Amino acid sequence: MPRSTTSAAAQAGPTLPGEAALSAARIEEILEARTRSLAARGTAPEARPTRSLLVCRAGAETVGLPLESVAEVFPFRPCTPVPGAPTALVGLTGRGGTLVSVVDLAVALGAAPAPSEGITGHVVTLRRDGPRIGLKVERVLSVAEAVVETEGLGRRAVAGYARAASQASRPEPDDSGSGFAVIDLPSLLALLASGRPGPA
Repeated sequence: MPRSTTSAAAQAGPTLPGEAALSAARIEEILEARTRSLAARGTAPEARPTRSLLVCRAGAETVGLPLESVAEVFPFRPCTPVPGAPTALVGLTGRGGTLVSVVDLAVALGAAPAPSEGITGHVVTLRRDGPRIGLKVERVLSVAEAVVETEGLGRRAVAGYARAASQASRPEPDDSGSGFAVIDLPSLLALLASGRPGPA
């Protein structure tokens, strides 16, 4: 005996409110929107470009030097003074048969060098055309990858401010996690050539 329409509907189960209004196309829309939403939640924020920096202590300040501009680092040793030279010029030293003009980076930036006992520190020689120049720093701290912010500078010879994203080499603890100035080497050398170093 044929089953009644009412009996078939009862066996199919109760109808949910609004179920009849959900067409196949609408269901597909909802599923796609849900997929996009879940995918967006798992998307990592866009990575910001970083720069490789040599992080150093210059006087009481932590600074970063662009790694691509660094030729060599060696321990500081006594220099031959140059009569009448600017205050920032420590003197001349020899390295590999070449004269290097050693500049105290802290003094060039308008700060006093950190007090030290005996002969200490490092000299960072710069990769450049022309006479060799080395920057005397109190200590080379690490090599770091950092995002450099260039807004709101207000200081000469400063290319930006950075917070280390990672440190490839960390021979000594430092506080670079709190942020540090990144030195604009062409501007710094221009200031030294003009004979007017001062607050950078």
